[in-house]
Amino acid sequence: MAWTSRARNLLHRWLRRRQVEDELDEEVRTYFEIHTERRMAKGQSREDALRATRLEYEGLEQVKEKVRDARMGSAIETLIQDLRYAARVLRKSPGFTFFAVFTIALALGANAAIFSLVDGVLLKPASYPEPERIVQIWEKPPGYQRNGVAGGNYRDWAKQSHSFEAMAALTGGSMSYSGGGEPRSLHAQNVSAPYFEVFGAHATLGRTFARDEDEPGKDKVVVVTNRLWQGVFGGDPGVVGRQVRLNGNSYTVIGVLPGGTEYDRGWADLYVPLVVAPDAARNYHYLRVVARLRRGVTIEQARSEMETLATHIAHLYPAVGKTDWSATIDRYLDRLVGDQMRSTLVILMSAVLAVLLIGCANLANLLMARSTLRSREIALRMALGAGRGRMIRMLLTESLLLSSVGALLGIGLGAGLLRWIQSVLPPYYFPTESSIALDGRALLFLAAATVLTGIAFGLTPAIQAARGNTAESLKEGGRGGSGSRGKFMARQSFVSIQVAMAFILLTGGGLLMRSLHRLLNVDVGFDETGVVAGFLPQDRQTKPQAAELIHYADQVVEEARSMPGIQEAALASALPMQGWGDGMPFHFPGKARENRSIGFKVVTPGYFPALRLRLIAGRVLNEQDIAGGPRVIVVNDSFVRSYMKDQNPIGQRIVANRLLPSRREIGEEVSWEIVGVVSSEKSNGLDAATNDGCYAAFAQVPVVGLGVVARGSGDPSVLIKSLQAAIWRVDRNQVLDRPMTVAQMKEEIVMDRRLPALLLGGFAVLALLLACAGIYGVLSFVTARRTQEMGIRSAMGATRADLMRLVVGGGSVPVLAGLAAGFLGALALARFLQSMLFATSVMDALTLLSVSALFLCVALAACILPAWRAARVDPMSALRQE
Repeated sequence: MAWTSRARNLLHRWLRRRQVEDELDEEVRTYFEIHTERRMAKGQSREDALRATRLEYEGLEQVKEKVRDARMGSAIETLIQDLRYAARVLRKSPGFTFFAVFTIALALGANAAIFSLVDGVLLKPASYPEPERIVQIWEKPPGYQRNGVAGGNYRDWAKQSHSFEAMAALTGGSMSYSGGGEPRSLHAQNVSAPYFEVFGAHATLGRTFARDEDEPGKDKVVVVTNRLWQGVFGGDPGVVGRQVRLNGNSYTVIGVLPGGTEYDRGWADLYVPLVVAPDAARNYHYLRVVARLRRGVTIEQARSEMETLATHIAHLYPAVGKTDWSATIDRYLDRLVGDQMRSTLVILMSAVLAVLLIGCANLANLLMARSTLRSREIALRMALGAGRGRMIRMLLTESLLLSSVGALLGIGLGAGLLRWIQSVLPPYYFPTESSIALDGRALLFLAAATVLTGIAFGLTPAIQAARGNTAESLKEGGRGGSGSRGKFMARQSFVSIQVAMAFILLTGGGLLMRSLHRLLNVDVGFDETGVVAGFLPQDRQTKPQAAELIHYADQVVEEARSMPGIQEAALASALPMQGWGDGMPFHFPGKARENRSIGFKVVTPGYFPALRLRLIAGRVLNEQDIAGGPRVIVVNDSFVRSYMKDQNPIGQRIVANRLLPSRREIGEEVSWEIVGVVSSEKSNGLDAATNDGCYAAFAQVPVVGLGVVARGSGDPSVLIKSLQAAIWRVDRNQVLDRPMTVAQMKEEIVMDRRLPALLLGGFAVLALLLACAGIYGVLSFVTARRTQEMGIRSAMGATRADLMRLVVGGGSVPVLAGLAAGFLGALALARFLQSMLFATSVMDALTLLSVSALFLCVALAACILPAWRAARVDPMSALRQE
């Protein structure tokens, strides 16, 4: 009840402030009158009695102030008064206010956006139930830590292990959806039935897979994501039970997954059962395996069991030749974010914090300059009884008001920056478990950053202003020199801090941009002009017939070549710069087996002219390399350099397994004759070393999971439409998935490097501009305060050049000090960036010299304008100024 009464009393005072103040004034005056009359009764005159009363209680206004301070809620009332006063003061300086608010908005907006990324990817807990129990299981070959899992081994693990509540395998691909109109490509995740049990997921409509729906004959069911349900099926609640055609087969929709979860953010549009046959191969490792630990089982216990089980299974099948393989386990969440992504996010967060620090130093300098100009006002307030703490609080309120307004604008800027980042990133760049949004957690961070920012740039100027000499300030009226030596050193230090931070960011951004430029100009090993490519989703669940695959490939290539604008077309088991498709262990006939592997790409003969791969020796594959003919391959020159440097490779042989049509198992070993050598194409991205590889004829190794490559002239979008039309002539249900030019492939490949380079470069430019604005602001203020001095120097014979050298020299001292500190910091940052650089040294001379020259030029420009103004001062006018 007491608190309720106090709250009502406080609300009453706020709503009727005028009446309360009038009552307080009347009460205090009555109190003074009573004490005055008591003194008059003792014989004092009214004048002496009134004077004595005021001396005893320090005056009427002082008593009223003490009463206000004693009231509940007085701090809030004082804060409101300070906020009103701060708003009035800032309205009188619109230029300063706009610059300060804009600076804070940019810095806090960038921090909000990057923190949203860092929080979503690195900090937020996963939404899975008990995520610490989810693990990922790998096969472990000798000399390596992790490898995919073979289908036969997965089946045995799932049946024989005891450490897990559920275990599931998965692999991905695309499926053609025929739902009326043109077919479209959908991303499909093939998963074994316990998959959703592992992750604790439930359908919002219908159900997920039953335990036996990953067995042959029961697998034609599909679970769709909420995203696909809304986008393709219009959110129809009757979708459960509907028949849909995928890859030409009929599937029944049995469930819809919840929206707004990792399933909606993920790559997959739908989930279909993964059928792993009882006789599945043990020599082709294409599966990922996840599992949920039983309660009470530690990951160490599960790892020990899986090592024992994997070793036992390997020895049961010695013919596979992998008796020295084992297994290992990781926590699922530990493998979601790679070291490269973690480093990128840490660097970007550090960069925006540095920008914020530069902004704070900049504003601190401006506020110190303003406090010098307001020194008479501050001294007068203190002479009238305001304490130092009260003055510091008043000045800090101005800083916090600026910071708060800037933060409100920063929310909009941060949301825009975050949307832009998400729009330019490749699809599914971040883990699907990452929930990235400018949400309550980000706003809480922004609120804390706002308060700390206001204190950071406002505290030092407030303390400096409150510690000033009151008598001197009243006497000088804020005129004269540029302030005390302490203020001067503080201003110089803030400038040096800005310069150092900006130089560090510029160096980091410059190194990343130079690295990106070199990466984009890497020789891909083939002529990329006019080349377009895309994937052809095909069913891998059933065992395809070799003759049908060969006939299909011949038809697609023939139709594509007949289209206007297309000069050459080919099919391949992997697209350019998208890997080799498969890797095969191999050895040379008659020689001891060693742990060697070679990239194995299956292509139709048109692949070589389509990419214009340069023939170095022998011949390329042609139409005479048919099924039943001599087994032949073409190798790249990287293979020759590795194994046949001083030999003629033509006519020599290697022994490697044959790839079976399903690409889920490999066949017997085959002796392959090398008939040609071609230049090495970049197969595993642009930054990876060229891998040893070979090309086999599609007619001799027909497989599913193909891509199509075509070379033509004219508009690439027209070529892509022609290519799709050619495919539809062969199969109306076949889509061309993710068609793009080679240039677009390169852009997508380097996006994980382009984004940090662009962002760090952008933040560095912003830091440079803020630092130079700080240099200009400080020099302008100091120069304006030294007008009389300049006039005297000019009257004593100093030339304009002398005055300009004086000002520029004074401004260059903190700049050079900042550059020296920044150079050391840049070297430390560059070493941290080493893993993100391609063919670029951390001591890259051109980058360091360019950044230094750019900074010096911009800093010099910031110094020259105040110097030029100082040099044009009229001596007589300057001397007449007070």
